Order: sequence, then structure tokens, then C-alpha cells
Amino acid sequence: MPGGEDLRIVIVGPGALGCLLAARLHPAHRMKGKGKGQSHSVILLDHCPRRARRLNHQGIILEEDDRRWRCPVPVGADPAAPAPAELIFLCVKSPAVPAALRHCRPLLGQNSLLIALQNGIGHLAPLHDARIPFALGTTSEGATLLGPGHIRYGGAGFTFLGFPEKPLPEHSRLLQKAADLLNRAGLRTEISKNIQQRIHEKLFINVGINALTALNDITNGELLASAALRETMISAVKEAVAVTRAQGIAVTVDPVDAVLQVCRATARNTSSMLQDIRHRRPTEIDAINGAVVSAGRSLGIPTPVNRELTEKIHRLQSRFATDKNGEGQG
Repeated sequence: MPGGEDLRIVIVGPGALGCLLAARLHPAHRMKGKGKGQSHSVILLDHCPRRARRLNHQGIILEEDDRRWRCPVPVGADPAAPAPAELIFLCVKSPAVPAALRHCRPLLGQNSLLIALQNGIGHLAPLHDARIPFALGTTSEGATLLGPGHIRYGGAGFTFLGFPEKPLPEHSRLLQKAADLLNRAGLRTEISKNIQQRIHEKLFINVGINALTALNDITNGELLASAALRETMISAVKEAVAVTRAQGIAVTVDPVDAVLQVCRATARNTSSMLQDIRHRRPTEIDAINGAVVSAGRSLGIPTPVNRELTEKIHRLQSRFATDKNGEGQG
């Protein structure tokens, strides 16, 4: 940022995570005792001009504990307007990643870094195909989209950021700036030297929880109340672990125990996939359980439980019309 200019940040996708990051990172949100750090600006980018105008007028509404506040985050639909940006947080759903990458390409300059924050592993191939500087991220921060630009913070989590391949020094510096900003905004963040492992650890959680809660319309904790659902959850996770290990990715934690712990810790939460089903939005099933099935097929590893879960979600989705305005956001 020559001449001491602000660090320019664009957050792509006004879903739950995108709105949370926009509200927390916006300079209007000052965390006491966290230090000033480098000055920066934040813009939220939407693919829908009509919704962008509404959010620009309304602001982002964040409910946290017993507080409710409005953050005046600028929102736009033209990716050329804020270009170029140094940091681009890609917060759309996994199925929308290819279209979002095309849409936000004008944001990318010589000194830009895109940070992709999706569930599952379906976004990895499109990112590599795009041939742009990118980092990956995974987060357990809890946020629920209550309405356009209106979110409820569901509880603190942890965010990991990292590179899938050795980065250039300038990209490493940008990723460190991103981590510093998130930490100052109260979102605990760490740079991981093995982000692929972190991505797959999160995949195991999503594989075990998301589809089953969506199919049964239950909270995370209610999965543990049924012996049959618990057995299915464990089987699905074990299939995902077998596929991951066959890909040469180390699994250093007990994935089944991790999923059980998340169910207990987030017992009252509704998974993102259940939220999508309730709001008749496309889900990320093909990037989560479906990706396990696809990888297993290419490796010759059977994944019958994940295949059945994927097919059931597809049948469930076919019963309602796709909400085009919500597609890919979140």
C-alpha cells in the first residue's frame, strides 16, 4: 500500500459469514484494548444489485448476546468500483465459487490476495483453475442469517488461514495482515502451515453433522439422542477419513471424537445445511458428502453412507424451487 494508504478489503458474499466479517472488520467496530493497527477500509460485494442497494441503506445488523447494533458497511454490486483490493475474502457457498471468481476478478491487482472460506472441499479445484493468488481458510465462528444483512452471532470459534502451496513473500505478509485484523476484531485466528489438514478436519465435522441434521430437521445436539443417527454419523465420518488418508493427507486427530465434541459444544445450534433447507436455498452437499463420494469413486474406496446422504439431500432439495436470490451466498 504505497504512500501509507488504507488496506483495502472486499468481502464477497452477504451471507452469514460475509456479514459477520464485514461488521467485525469495518472500522466502525472498535475492539477495546486490541490496538489500532493499520488503517483499513471494508466493502461488502453482492452479486445482486437490488439487494446491495437495500443493504447499503440498511447497514449490517448484528445481534450478539443481548445487544443489537447496526454497522454502516458500504455494499456494492459492481466489482470494478472498489478495484483493486489487497485482501478479498471469498464468503460465498461452495457451488457459487466459480461464478463468484469470475464476478470478482476485477478486484484482483498485482498486490492482491484472495482468501477462500468455504465448507467442504468442492471449492479447491475451481480456485486452482482460476490461476490467481489465493489462501484457504476454515472457521468455526457461529453466525445465523436471520434476513438480508441481518445476522445473529452464535458463539466464538477459531479460524485457521494458510496456503496450499508455498506463497510469495508479499502474499505471506498479506495473509499475516488478514490474521492480525481478524484477531483485533475479536475473531481468534491463526496461520496454519498445513491448511489442507485443517480443511479436512472441518470436512469431517460437516460430513458427520450437516446432512443428518438437515434430513431430520434437528439441532446438532439432537443427533446424539438417537443411537441410529449416531451410528450413521460415525460411519459417514469413517468413510471420509479413509478417503482423506488415501489422498495422502495426514489425519492427526480422532475425527469421530471431534464430531461428537462439536455436537455437544454446539448442541443448540442449527447447521448451515439445515438453515439452507429451511430457507429453501441450495445446499453444499456436493462439496461435503458428495465430494467424499466423488473422491472415493476415483480412489476405489466405497462410500455407501455418504452416497445415501447425498442422494437424500438431492431428493429433499428437488421438492422446493431454488431461491435464486439467495443462491451461493453464505
